[in-house]
Amino acid sequence: MLLVVMLFLTVSSMALFFLKRDRLAVYLLGLCFSFICMFVGITIYLAKTGGLSPEQKRFLFLGTQIQQWLSYRVFPLRKLGYMIAVGRYLFPPFLLLIAIHYSLIPAVRRFQKSRWAIFLLPALSLAAYYPEVFFRLVKSRFALQMVLMKVSVAWIYAYVAVAAFLIVYEYMDITIPYYKKQFRYIMIFILSVAGQYVVYGGQDPIQVYQIYSVEYMRFSGRLYTNSLMGVAGWYGFSLFTLLSVLFGVWNLKNYTVTDWQESREDMSIQRKFDTASMGVSVFVHSIKNQLLANRVLYKKIKRELAGGGADYEKLAQYAGMLDEANESMLDRMEELYKSTKLNYISLCPMTAQQIVDSTLELFHKKYQGVPVRVSGDMGESLLADGKHLSEALYNLLINAHEAFLASEKAEEVLELAVYCQRVYLGFEVRDNGGGIPKQEQRKIYDPFYTSKNTNFNWGMGLYYVREIVKSHLGSLRLESEPGEGTSFFVMIPRYEPRKLIRKRLRISRQAEAE
Repeated sequence: MLLVVMLFLTVSSMALFFLKRDRLAVYLLGLCFSFICMFVGITIYLAKTGGLSPEQKRFLFLGTQIQQWLSYRVFPLRKLGYMIAVGRYLFPPFLLLIAIHYSLIPAVRRFQKSRWAIFLLPALSLAAYYPEVFFRLVKSRFALQMVLMKVSVAWIYAYVAVAAFLIVYEYMDITIPYYKKQFRYIMIFILSVAGQYVVYGGQDPIQVYQIYSVEYMRFSGRLYTNSLMGVAGWYGFSLFTLLSVLFGVWNLKNYTVTDWQESREDMSIQRKFDTASMGVSVFVHSIKNQLLANRVLYKKIKRELAGGGADYEKLAQYAGMLDEANESMLDRMEELYKSTKLNYISLCPMTAQQIVDSTLELFHKKYQGVPVRVSGDMGESLLADGKHLSEALYNLLINAHEAFLASEKAEEVLELAVYCQRVYLGFEVRDNGGGIPKQEQRKIYDPFYTSKNTNFNWGMGLYYVREIVKSHLGSLRLESEPGEGTSFFVMIPRYEPRKLIRKRLRISRQAEAE
């Protein structure tokens, strides 16, 4: 079972690394391989020392054949002990780096610039446990060995505890359901692997260096062969770890693929729009068709007027169709203008309440009787171009309402929610329409792509929204289930004036003093 867990960790961590190769992928690769390095060393050590029950052999080696094969291989104890030490001392810093990467606590994020200082204690420990150094300075000095073991265990448990706290705190502090659901499995995956590491992380590689000495037992009292957990517990824990790794890696893979697809789509969208060959041709073709339709209407009106006995009902109908067509062209040209004329934006401090009010004002000019449920903390501040950001959210509300109308459901649920996520301010536009099919979700940001009636919509709305959000240094996320509805999440960095920060610090210090 343990071999299966290590094999799956190896494959999944390498797959994630080659899929994206970003900083988090490097941390995960280091975490998984340090875990594997430690447990492979312990497994080989147990195969060489023997004295295992049949159940332990099945758990560690899937039988006796692998155990017997390993027992006859030549593995110098010094190299084997240092292999365990490398895995033991590199796992905690990589775990802490992952926790820091996910954490949005301002003080922790400021520490990221000097994050490599985390490797100072592991490097000192690895230097002390290097075989030539260890046997020259520490061997037979049992008091010094005891100090070395206690210091090592202390910083290992401190690293793991801080990392676990940051990950759990981050999960508890997430309020946006989409992000909370995705992060839950990632948290379980990381903590379950950390839990399995802790079971043996407290035992020292000195017992491998001094396999024939009784002094380690005198100081420590525990060997790798008699861990605190029984075989049945190990089976259950390893099965849980395997399942958590499966779900965790799947969610990490989804995050990774989403980010990679977004980068690829950004390049694709920019290429499509900058070359102008596709965009201009679609635009010209659309306007040409509309003008040809207007020409037909004009000829019909002219024919009615030339006949002498004009049918004023038909004339009114033709005039209405002509007016509707002209308004449609004007709207579409205005939409194209907004999408292509975004030369600059002006960011200034604003509250969420101001953005929401401006958005609702725009929306209710078009749909006066449509209620929008508003929720969240409206007092938070952000740096934004109020006009452009409100228009972006207005576009999302229009799409949400029209999605409900197309679904033909009886009762509409249209929401605009605000979430405060420490360094981010999130706006969620939620509807209970028909949802967006998976095959369309990758296309909806393309310019000129639309699944609606092309006489009134031609696919520039979401492209415009995405450009606005990116210009605010934010991100746009989509969560949709066919038949259940759609949620768009707009995440914009928060803004806190220095006066407000100083005020909060003063209140905090006063509370501590009292």
